[in-house]
Amino acid sequence: MTLAVASGAFCATDAIAQTAAPAVGAASSAMAASATPATPAPERQKQALDALNAMGVYLRSMARFEVDANSATDAVLDSGQTVSFLHRTVLKVARPDRLHAEIYGARGARGLVYDGRAFTIFNTGNRYYSRNPAPPTLDGLVRELSTVYNIEVPLADLFYWGNGKVDDAALTSALFIGLEKIDSRWCNHYAFQQNGVDWELWLQSGTHPLPCRMAIVDTTQDARPRHVVTYHWKVNPDFAASTFSYRPPADAHAVPMRPVAQSPYQQGE
Repeated sequence: MTLAVASGAFCATDAIAQTAAPAVGAASSAMAASATPATPAPERQKQALDALNAMGVYLRSMARFEVDANSATDAVLDSGQTVSFLHRTVLKVARPDRLHAEIYGARGARGLVYDGRAFTIFNTGNRYYSRNPAPPTLDGLVRELSTVYNIEVPLADLFYWGNGKVDDAALTSALFIGLEKIDSRWCNHYAFQQNGVDWELWLQSGTHPLPCRMAIVDTTQDARPRHVVTYHWKVNPDFAASTFSYRPPADAHAVPMRPVAQSPYQQGE
């Protein structure tokens, strides 16, 4: 465009200037290009990608664990204001077929119990529960709840990482940020980008690369809402026999659960 404007202006006045115009235009273009800083290409550092894989390997090696997690999840109001909702989640897992998850928030406790044969969804505040047949493994349970009932298992990312489902190819950027302290733990800080999501992960340093904290930003929304969770771990804990069974309170009522767009579990959020 610079060349065309320069040639036209000089052509109207002098034929000699017309022949000189392309050189002037080219120089102007070169100067403009050098004055505009180049946008750096996204970087996928091997160190950051290897850290994700090492975490997944370690999570898959854990037969029994307990996670106590505190989270803050943003929601965008109709007014455009962003507010955060706080929750505490306690997750107890004994592979390959036992799980107890309980979420505590402003509306009381709700949760999920799985014993290898059936899963039970319960909501203490609303006094209901629903018991349903289940696949024989945790991986099958996570998949069935998501695809059939549109329910995400609490702290579901731990199951995807723990089952080798991290898709490195989806990451457009992977960076090591540095070593930082979370509570009393030294953790390696990593930052990742993929389509629609920026996320950060802090992994415990040393030979046990457990997640210390995760932060996710939805970049598809102008408000860029965040979800931040901090994890505290117990590795190889002893669980009571009753941990993975559910005994409903006397005043709770059983409700059927069918494959629908919104489950009773989600309605209790």
